[in-house]
Amino acid sequence: MLSKERLITYSIIFILLSTLIYFVFLGDERYVEDYNIKIDALEAKVDSLHHINDDLVFKIDTLNQEIVKLDLEIGQQDKKIVTLKYKVNEKVNSVDYFNDDELERFFTDRYKQIDSIKKTNSETRN
Repeated sequence: MLSKERLITYSIIFILLSTLIYFVFLGDERYVEDYNIKIDALEAKVDSLHHINDDLVFKIDTLNQEIVKLDLEIGQQDKKIVTLKYKVNEKVNSVDYFNDDELERFFTDRYKQIDSIKKTNSETRN
């Protein structure tokens, strides 16, 4: 009887081990296929996002180059403005020291006004 019990015990252990091996190593692998499909879809999405990111990085680089150019141009314009302010200030300061004749000549030359007395016609006089 002892051998029958051992045989039954070994049979049960064998059946349990076979079932365990089947489910662990040889079980249905459809879930693996589903996961592989999902992984492929996610990889495609990541690749798409990398492409979009590369385009955006290119645009950012282009805009940064434009910003650098515009900054240089602004710097040049600022220098021109400072130079013009200096020249205008010199002229204004020099006008402060003009006498009456020099002031009259300055404004005549500057605004090129013709003397109104010279414009009058002798026929219009009374």
